[in-house]
Amino acid sequence: MEKTLTIRLDTEQQQKLDETAKMLGKSVSVLVREILQEALAQRSIGAKAGHLKGRLSLPQPRDAWARKIKERNWRE
Repeated sequence: MEKTLTIRLDTEQQQKLDETAKMLGKSVSVLVREILQEALAQRSIGAKAGHLKGRLSLPQPRDAWARKIKERNWRE
């Protein structure tokens, strides 16, 4: 590694970080580097949320007013 970074965490953040690293079988340093790499990756919204496509199933509107709103606001 080329650089050391020091950050301040509150107790809850430190506990969650420790627990997550232990659960994944990784060191805290490795986990933080992975989290930073993911957070700093420049990806399109489609790439970030593409796995959610088609997951939302809404009930059909019951009355004419709700149907009209859905027709006017529908996005393809």
